[in-house]
Amino acid sequence: MAWYTILPFILIIKEGTCFQSFKPDIAIIGGGIGGAASSHFLTELFKNNLKIDLYEAKSIGGRLATVKIDDNEFEAGGSIIHPQNKYMQEFVKLLGLEHVSPNGKRTSIWNGNEIVFEESNWKILSLAKLIYRYGIQPFTLNRHVTSVINDFEKIYHLQDAGESFTNITSLLLAMNTKFPKLLQKSIKDYLENLGYSEKLINEIVEATVVVDYGQDVNVQSFVGLVSLAAAGFNLWSVKGGNKKVPEHLIYRNKYVNVVPSCVIKIVNIPTNSTQNLYEVHYRNQDSTIIMKAVYDIVILAIPLTHDQEFPIIFEGFPRNDFYNQGKYHETVATFVKANLKPYHFGLEEESNILSCDPNKTVISSLGRINSIEGTIGNSKIWKIFSNKHLNSAILNEMFSNFKMFKIQETKQIVWKAYPEYSTEIREAKFKLHDALYHVNAIEWIASAMEMSAISGRNVALLAHNDFLTKFLFEESKQMNIPEVPESTPSSEL
Repeated sequence: MAWYTILPFILIIKEGTCFQSFKPDIAIIGGGIGGAASSHFLTELFKNNLKIDLYEAKSIGGRLATVKIDDNEFEAGGSIIHPQNKYMQEFVKLLGLEHVSPNGKRTSIWNGNEIVFEESNWKILSLAKLIYRYGIQPFTLNRHVTSVINDFEKIYHLQDAGESFTNITSLLLAMNTKFPKLLQKSIKDYLENLGYSEKLINEIVEATVVVDYGQDVNVQSFVGLVSLAAAGFNLWSVKGGNKKVPEHLIYRNKYVNVVPSCVIKIVNIPTNSTQNLYEVHYRNQDSTIIMKAVYDIVILAIPLTHDQEFPIIFEGFPRNDFYNQGKYHETVATFVKANLKPYHFGLEEESNILSCDPNKTVISSLGRINSIEGTIGNSKIWKIFSNKHLNSAILNEMFSNFKMFKIQETKQIVWKAYPEYSTEIREAKFKLHDALYHVNAIEWIASAMEMSAISGRNVALLAHNDFLTKFLFEESKQMNIPEVPESTPSSEL
């Protein structure tokens, strides 16, 4: 019987004394939805008995951001949320925020030469068009995606029970033993093996992957299925901007101290106890002075790839390079106030456009957007996603009377939005070292607001459980409780 089997007894003895009075010092690096969710769940788990410094080099919200045009603001980053996203729903309710629905404009799929599918203003006619071109396969595919979502939702029950996972494979296995294999096969091969037609895959499926991730059907299957789920009904966003969720989770939490600084180094400090300490080196963006602070727990809520803007040096670790060898996909968001030229796409009237071949279309998607308050007003603002900068000549082909807005002294917003997905296996880890954790590891499964929230809770559970175990071990040594050899039968105790 090992020493940890008597931990419940130690907890009973010590409850209300030392453990309750000890507050772990925690650093969270990154103020996006992953960092915000981590801070929220850590505060719950430690029952407010903690101190958090949250480092953000730019602005709270991360890739959830808005852009101001005229007198309105519009979503520039992550825009839509699925109705079955449990944590995002709970956050909105907890924070007293409201839902808004995306615009109801019909959508067309464009391959660069022609419109291959065009929705009608009448739902029944749209269904008839869908069946005429693709048969019943869109409906069987929808059922398959729903079954995958149902299995994935097991994560909520596992986390409610206190389960946590050190890497993405163990997390996927806990939901469905077949899930890890989805990372090893492209969504195209996966659906072809299930008997879906090339037309459906190259048009409907590719359009969803292009609009959500700027990539094609060679992405791994899990992220492809997530894209298809995001093409469902009753999608929504947060009134006032999706960034309000991380902002409110962070600024309303009195145990979180926001440090507007860039972290440049994390040093592992050896100690004589089982508890690791980490020294965080940071500096303000407009200063050359490097400051330091020591923490019991460090949580990285940022991508760990070599193509990021603010790379961190890891020093004193047995394995110093925690960076993934992959890279993030660069997406360009362009905002224009203009009149669409429907005839350029082969349309008779305005429609949102999804590309199913971005090599030919140049754009990934194009849509008229509501303000973050859910209203359009008299303006005609269009948002275009593309993999490259769009010049005036391209925009003139698509729009008349257009004005391109200057955003932060540039004409277009360029951001590393999500990983470049492939079928190469990347065993991304949530736990990098004894008390060093990585929220964004989950993005190699799929990148979405809810995925970051799930990972935030997973990392919070890992950090809390590890800290509790280490703390109680130290307490048992101080109380002179002997360690019992592993080989001792329980009946002899």
